[in-house]
Amino acid sequence: GNGWAKLSGHQTYADPHIQIERAVYHSPSRPGEEVHWTIAHRKAAVAVAARDASGRWIMIHQERFPVQMTLWEFPAGQIDDHDRRLETSVILGAVDQELAEEAGFQLSETGELIPLGYFFSSQGFTTEHVYLFVATNVEPIPAGRVEVGGERIPDLTTFSGEELTQMVAS
Repeated sequence: GNGWAKLSGHQTYADPHIQIERAVYHSPSRPGEEVHWTIAHRKAAVAVAARDASGRWIMIHQERFPVQMTLWEFPAGQIDDHDRRLETSVILGAVDQELAEEAGFQLSETGELIPLGYFFSSQGFTTEHVYLFVATNVEPIPAGRVEVGGERIPDLTTFSGEELTQMVAS
């Protein structure tokens, strides 16, 4: 609608994590012009900015091959339950799973999970959108982190708000 029209599309690559499509569009600013675009379709994801009882932010140190760097990140991951609609319970389940798997933490009885909406991770390239949450007063899971699906469990540490601000600024 609103002047957008997808004229054609064909998949050029697919695996369980990403599907690449070559498509042709008309857009509101170019109604008669064919615009060719490559799109990466990915599952929706969650990210959770979690704070422990002392107010420190929990972050993981992840290797990221596309940029060849190891980066400090909040626990995050794709929503694997793709057979169901993205109902609230599915999204919240993914938040709990990522916080437990990647950080070994869970929401305490006095904790709060605050939804912040979602954002497109790179809207010029992919349909992936990430649901963002803040979790307050999280606590370690007694059993700790558990490796899932052969994924290497990343290093973990906590940062004060001031340290995190300095990291972002630098």
